[in-house]
Amino acid sequence: MKSPIYKFLIMATVGGMLSLPAGCRGDGGEKEGSASSRDSALQAATSLNATLDPVERSRLREAAIGVLLELSQSEDPQVRANAIEGLLAAPARLEALLPAALADPNAGVRTVAAMAVGKVKMAEMLEAVRPLTKDDSPFVKAAAIYAMRACGDGIDPTPLGAMVTGDPSPRVRAHAAYLLGELGDKGTSSLLREAVQLDVPRANPAEMKVLSVQIAEALVKLGDDSQLHTLRAALYPATPDELDATVLAAQILGSLRDRGSEGQLRNLASMRDPTGSLMPVEVRIAVAGALGGMGAQVSTAESEAALASGRETTRMQGAWALGQIGGPASLRALEEALGDPSDRLRVTVGTALLRILEGGPSR
Repeated sequence: MKSPIYKFLIMATVGGMLSLPAGCRGDGGEKEGSASSRDSALQAATSLNATLDPVERSRLREAAIGVLLELSQSEDPQVRANAIEGLLAAPARLEALLPAALADPNAGVRTVAAMAVGKVKMAEMLEAVRPLTKDDSPFVKAAAIYAMRACGDGIDPTPLGAMVTGDPSPRVRAHAAYLLGELGDKGTSSLLREAVQLDVPRANPAEMKVLSVQIAEALVKLGDDSQLHTLRAALYPATPDELDATVLAAQILGSLRDRGSEGQLRNLASMRDPTGSLMPVEVRIAVAGALGGMGAQVSTAESEAALASGRETTRMQGAWALGQIGGPASLRALEEALGDPSDRLRVTVGTALLRILEGGPSR
C-alpha cells in the first residue's frame, strides 16, 4: 500500500490508490490521543518489546533501518519517498538524508521530505525548506508551508487555505486539507467546512468522494467529532469507483483509533454482494490494518496471505496491514519479506517493521 503521505502524489501522477499517505470519538468511539486509545497502543508496543530479546530487537531494528537507508537512494522516486517516510520512526538516521531529499528532482520526494521536516519538527532544516514555498509543484509548496508552520516559523499559511478552496485539482485540495488538519489550527475549521461544499470543475465523483473524506479527517483532528459520520458513511461504496474512498476512510478511522467504527469495519470485511462475493481484497486488508491500528483484536491470516501473494500492490498492502496489527506473527512474516527482490515491497516491509518495533504512528 502506498504510504499515507505519498498517496496524493501517486493519485496525481500514476492514478494509483492510497500510502500512504493519513482519530476521534463519536458514539462510543475514541479520539486519537485519548487516554484509553493511547494507553492501548503503548501497552501493545511495550508487551511486544518485552517478549523480544533486546539483542534480537536491535538486530531487527537495524535491519529495517538499513533497508530504508539503502532504498532512500533508489532510482525509483516512489521508493525514495517511501523510504524517507519510513525513517520518520528513526529521526536521527533521517536527518542526514533530508538535504538531498529536499532538493530531489522528483516533486513527490521533495513533498515527502518537507512533510518529514514538519512531522519531526526539525527546525534546523528550515532554510533548506524555505525555497520550496515557491516551488512550481503545489504539493511541494503546500508541504513546505506546513513544515515551516509546524516548526514555529511565522510564514503566512494563507496559500494552504487558497489551495483547499480554489485549486483546480481535487487532489491538491485534499492534500492541503490533510496538512491543515495536521497543523491543528481550529480557526481553519470554517474554511474546511466551506471547502467541502464547493464544486471542483472537471473533477469526477470518485475524486470528490476522496476529497470529502480527507476534509472530514482534517475536521475531526480539529475537534469536530460530527465528521466521524462522514468517514463511517464512506465505508460503503455506492459504485466500484468509490473503493479508493472506502480504503482511505478505513485507514483514517484506524489511525484516529475510532473504536466506535469497529463493528462497521468488521461488517465491511465480511460483507457479500448479491453474487456472494466478498469485498475486494484491498478493502479487506485496509479493514484489518485499521482494526490493528486502533488496538482491536484481528487475525493476521489474510494480511499474511496478501503479503505472500503474487501481485506487488497486494503484497505491499499486506505488509502495511501487518505493521498496523503488530505482534510476533507479523514480525516473522515481515522479516521473511525484508530480502524480497521488489524494492517497493521492501520499503513497505522496512517501514512496517519499524512501526511495530517503535510503536510509531500509522499516519
